[in-house]
Amino acid sequence: MKARSFILLAPFALFASCGGDTSKEAAALPPNLEAVNRIKAMEDSLSDKSVFDRRRVMELRDVYLAYVQAFPLDSLAPEMLRKAASRTGDLGEHEKAITMWDRLIKDYPTLPSTQDAYYYRAFEIENGLGRKGEAKLAYEEFIAKYPDNQFADDAAKLIEYMQYTDEELIEMFEKKNAQPGEQGDAAAAGKK
Repeated sequence: MKARSFILLAPFALFASCGGDTSKEAAALPPNLEAVNRIKAMEDSLSDKSVFDRRRVMELRDVYLAYVQAFPLDSLAPEMLRKAASRTGDLGEHEKAITMWDRLIKDYPTLPSTQDAYYYRAFEIENGLGRKGEAKLAYEEFIAKYPDNQFADDAAKLIEYMQYTDEELIEMFEKKNAQPGEQGDAAAAGKK
C-alpha cells in the first residue's frame, strides 16, 4: 500500500520541483489546477527563449506525461499527451513520438483532436523516420477515416509528393512559381 501511494504521489513531487507559486492560495488549489498553472509557467518560460533548450523541452515533455499519468480522465489529459508527442518529435525521438500519437488515438478515440493525431503520426513516420511506404499507408488510413479533416488535403498532397526526390520537388515548385498568371506575377504587375 505504501509503495502504491508513493507511485501515485511521485508526479506531484515532479510538479512541485518545477517551481511556481508556493503561497497559501496555490496550496489551496486542487492538484490538477496547480499542475496546470505550473505547466503554463514552464511553457511561458520556454516561449521567451529564442534558442532551443533541449533540457527544458525534455523537462516540459516529462511534466506533460506526468500530468497524463496522474489525471488520465481529466479533460486536459489528451491535450497534454498531444503536447508531449509534439515535443518528443521536436526532440528527434521519433519512435517515442509515434508511440505517444498511438496512445492518444487508443486512449481518447472519440475526441476531435484524435483525428489530427492520425495525421501527425503519419507525418512523424515520413519526416522523422523516413519510412515513406509506412507513412503512405498511415496517410491513407487517415484520409479514409477522416476525409473532411482540415489536414486531409495536405495528406493527399504529401502522398503525391512521395514519388519525387527532393531535387525534383524543388524543380517542380520553381517551375510552378515561374508560370505566368500565378500570384507572384499578379503582385509584380501591381507594382508597375
